[in-house]
Amino acid sequence: MKLRIISGKLRGRLLYLPDKGNDFRPTLERTRESVAEIIKSNLPDAVAVDLCAGSGAFGFEMLSRGCARVDFVEKDLRRAAQIKSNAEKLGVTESCRIYTQDVKAFLKKSGSRYDLIFYDPPYGMEDLAGLVPEIINLLAQDGILVYERSRAEQWKIPIVPFDSRVFGDTVVEFYRREEACSS
Repeated sequence: MKLRIISGKLRGRLLYLPDKGNDFRPTLERTRESVAEIIKSNLPDAVAVDLCAGSGAFGFEMLSRGCARVDFVEKDLRRAAQIKSNAEKLGVTESCRIYTQDVKAFLKKSGSRYDLIFYDPPYGMEDLAGLVPEIINLLAQDGILVYERSRAEQWKIPIVPFDSRVFGDTVVEFYRREEACSS
């Protein structure tokens, strides 16, 4: 399976992906394009993290559009190896860090702040949806969290998004770390 980078300096380049598997659903091109339009003013020189990275498509798209660095967090060894391979093929290894661990472990160890966080956990995992408030704590001041979830999921998250978009069966919510939230 292959995905295409939509825009930016890597436009048209292909990402090679491991076999799908039951829980593998890369973010659709249409969704990536729409999300990138919404957050485009935050992209130049941003430091981003792609949590539950899967294919890494979102992170590579953001690198292509101007992010300075993207950290990829993916617990599946094959998928993490493929992200590394794609970074090498695209010539962007110096702008990538790959963490082969689950999100909970990453949150415990990470001392980094991010301008942009993309979080697309496997659907149907309420414990992972419940991490949204904790993930927001990784945001730099005025940073943005992009949270992708199934439209069918109605987990209670105690924070209100500043924007929300629906793409078929997918909902993308946008959260911001406001000045009042900074620590």
